[in-house]
Amino acid sequence: MTDEARQRRRTWVAGGVLLVFAAISALVARGPLAGMVYAKDVFWALGALVLVIGIGRAGSITRRRPFPTTVVLLQILVANPLTAWYLSTLPLDDPQNPHAQEESWISVFMPYYGVVFVLTVLSAIIIGAMRALPSPWSWAPSWVLVWSWTLGWTSLSLFSAAPLDTPLSTIGAYLGLVSAQLGTLFLGGVAIIFGWRAALDSADAVAARPEQSGLSR
Repeated sequence: MTDEARQRRRTWVAGGVLLVFAAISALVARGPLAGMVYAKDVFWALGALVLVIGIGRAGSITRRRPFPTTVVLLQILVANPLTAWYLSTLPLDDPQNPHAQEESWISVFMPYYGVVFVLTVLSAIIIGAMRALPSPWSWAPSWVLVWSWTLGWTSLSLFSAAPLDTPLSTIGAYLGLVSAQLGTLFLGGVAIIFGWRAALDSADAVAARPEQSGLSR
């Protein structure tokens, strides 16, 4: 196995496993296991960091190029729940103005959500353009982005179209809960599969070299 293949295998398998753990943690974080919702955020951030930075340059999904890597790292930082929590402490409450907190919240979070949206879309496009994974799988983050937003919109439509506790509203609620996690699970699975394939492809290439050299003689 070549050194580059080893770096890809380590990076993609490790990052993929962390993303799978993130999705599973979110899906089971109910009732007595509700505390696992925090583990989801930790696993997701660690998995994304491993895939972006890479265990070796060849494993990086941005190929460690300065601009793409900076954009994706910014997305991870800005979209982190800790950042949203910190921003939630900024809105002010003015006893003289009953709408002060609402107005302050809007002034803080509307720009924040706009920045998250731009960085998320830009990161998905950048990862696709870097083609670190075989085509067309480098565009998997873009696919997940589209279907997550589509499922999210469908979930909201179903939930708001029917009274509470009806089958339609229940389906809408669960669809909203699982849409993002299915995307994370899919990305983790893709990373793991191609991590192992990188090792197998490298082994096949090395095994083929003696035959090729013998034919050349």
